Amino acid sequence: MYTPPQFKVTDRAWVLELIARHPFGLLITAGDEYPRVSHIPMIAQERDGDVWMLGHVARANPHARSIAAGDAATLVFEGPHAYVSASWYEAPYATVPTWNYTAAHVCGRLRELDAWQMVELLSLQMEGPDPAWDPRKLDPAYAASQVRAIIAFELRAEAVYAKAKLSQNRTRADRERVTQKLCDSADQIERETGQAMSALLEDEEP
Repeated sequence: MYTPPQFKVTDRAWVLELIARHPFGLLITAGDEYPRVSHIPMIAQERDGDVWMLGHVARANPHARSIAAGDAATLVFEGPHAYVSASWYEAPYATVPTWNYTAAHVCGRLRELDAWQMVELLSLQMEGPDPAWDPRKLDPAYAASQVRAIIAFELRAEAVYAKAKLSQNRTRADRERVTQKLCDSADQIERETGQAMSALLEDEEP
């Protein structure tokens, strides 16, 4: 991921929070002709100082072969993002529009994980501590048939690339204008982008 220094994020907690809030990401591996891509929910864990990613795909998915082979993979997660009109800047015709966004890429090698363990972990993550749906209440025969139809994986992060492109290259006055425009938007994702910009401004010296 192209990341100019002013947009680079090195805070692991920031990366883990982004993934926890936006767990539906992309699993990407090299394919025979084009890169192979699957859209799946994933979980991030910290173990002994390392970041681990967990997920699963259908056994019929070609990515099942990638998992079984221990292929290298990149996992992509996207946070809030929004179009930024140049009309919001102090000098709108001395610049051009842009797009603000947050994202994280996690790279490593896939390895197979117990499928039922993954089902329980993912259900707990998505359903919460007081689950409305509990996989342990499934009929055992049905649960076994469902588990046979998937392959789970884990990946230890060998490299993490994180980016928060939130107008850091603009003047503070421009940043404040963009933040206000986005926070006032009727669109939820645009408001979330504005909130991310606001939090960043609060962390910096005025």
